[in-house]
Amino acid sequence: MNKIVRILPGIFLSLLSLSSCDGPFTEDCIYKGYLHARNGFHHPSDMGTPEQAEMNLMVFPLTGNGVAEYDNLSIPFNGSGDAHGTLHIGNYEFLACNKDVNILEDAGSAATVRLRVPTEQGKITAEQGYAYSSSVTGTVMTDDTLHVICESKLMVQRIVFNITVTNTGILEYTGITAELDGVTTSRYVRTREKGSGFATLPFTVSPEKENFFRKEVLVFGINTGVSNVIRLHLDGDMPVDADLDLSDVFKDFTADGISVDITVRVSPSLHTASASISARRMRKSSSDALAAAFSPA
Repeated sequence: MNKIVRILPGIFLSLLSLSSCDGPFTEDCIYKGYLHARNGFHHPSDMGTPEQAEMNLMVFPLTGNGVAEYDNLSIPFNGSGDAHGTLHIGNYEFLACNKDVNILEDAGSAATVRLRVPTEQGKITAEQGYAYSSSVTGTVMTDDTLHVICESKLMVQRIVFNITVTNTGILEYTGITAELDGVTTSRYVRTREKGSGFATLPFTVSPEKENFFRKEVLVFGINTGVSNVIRLHLDGDMPVDADLDLSDVFKDFTADGISVDITVRVSPSLHTASASISARRMRKSSSDALAAAFSPA
């Protein structure tokens, strides 16, 4: 039995009003809808408050007119963590991230876009900050609002170096210059997977109290396929150097962070120093547990 569908004139006119055209739906019409993205951070409480306004939403159209018209389209989040836009109807992937000090590379595709820390002659030249990313998909429909939540998670890992200098006698040490080999230089925004590149990370460490030095660094990761040696130069009354291989410490390092305790024993009579290590590694866990593990000695 055939069914006859009747559309009342008022309803038909209402349907037409949803279009950006004045007449019936045709291929020549341009139909658009609206986007409201909300950024939600996954951020350990002891790391401070993330800056919403530093986040941007990269738009990657999968279908529709946006494929041809949107090239490297990015919408900033406001200070409240919201991003708004008017887009062609179609399917989209949205990547949220903040660049911090990093360089955005290969942004033509959601699968290839990544953040890379600046380097020069094999050394990292900028101090890495907190970087976040998320990926979400959705469909923009005519004169309708697509609501998405971007669950932005950390792209970086935290390493805390606690360095104790012993057997100093009357010697005083005022600072440490350090270099760590094999630090990952990039991560993919969509997956937060590490890139293959690596470089040496130089940093300085100031004393927190007599003979105790503490430094926190943020990195995209550690490349364990290469050497992970840390070189320490102690500045003071009798400058000394100490090298230490941290490859075993960073083996299978996938946690949010790790605390590395280094003891440097000075031999004044020989004008040398030796170092030993222990490490405390945190799995992905609550922010309170992470904060406790990284509290100063």
